[in-house]
Amino acid sequence: MTGPGEPHSRRSFSPGVTVLVGFVLLVGNPWVNMELAVALSGSDPAFRVVNVVLAYPSWHVDVDRAGPFLFWFANLRTLLFVLLAVAGLSRVSRWVSEAAGGAGLFVATVGLTALSAVVAGLAAGAASGVAVGALLDPGASLPYLIPGQSEEFFLSRLSSSAVFGVLFGSVLGAVVVLQRRRPANRESRADAPKSLW
Repeated sequence: MTGPGEPHSRRSFSPGVTVLVGFVLLVGNPWVNMELAVALSGSDPAFRVVNVVLAYPSWHVDVDRAGPFLFWFANLRTLLFVLLAVAGLSRVSRWVSEAAGGAGLFVATVGLTALSAVVAGLAAGAASGVAVGALLDPGASLPYLIPGQSEEFFLSRLSSSAVFGVLFGSVLGAVVVLQRRRPANRESRADAPKSLW
């Protein structure tokens, strides 16, 4: 409880940021992610969509196991995505007015998450290609960046980033909208008239 002159304590992270960081740390870690990829390896289109959502935030700790290109690409993509999404999610409630309502906040959160994922995917792909090609053997990126066909790699990164951003952004959007509605519900209960009975 704070006194009249003391500032109110604030949460260090919003629920949307907590869900995002928890998802990346839990699902993105190399041990759980590998098990999930094996469990969901099927040709059914639903498995492919789930695989995109689960494989996007992956990060690696062993460069020899993942290979230099995939190691740098996945780690840069995940780091950039988390930084961009956390920066946006911590401000999205202030950007969208109360008059826009829950739908406006939901759409803004989905758009922010999709934009963060697309920018992170494309920037990490370009940076990894340049870094591996300049610092290491250019052949290290051959399974991913085929000379003369780099646009296919970037288009696939663009599409998988957009799919992940929209699907995961929908989850984050629901969390952010529910978080905004919760304080209003508490206040209305606190202001309810007392019963005489």
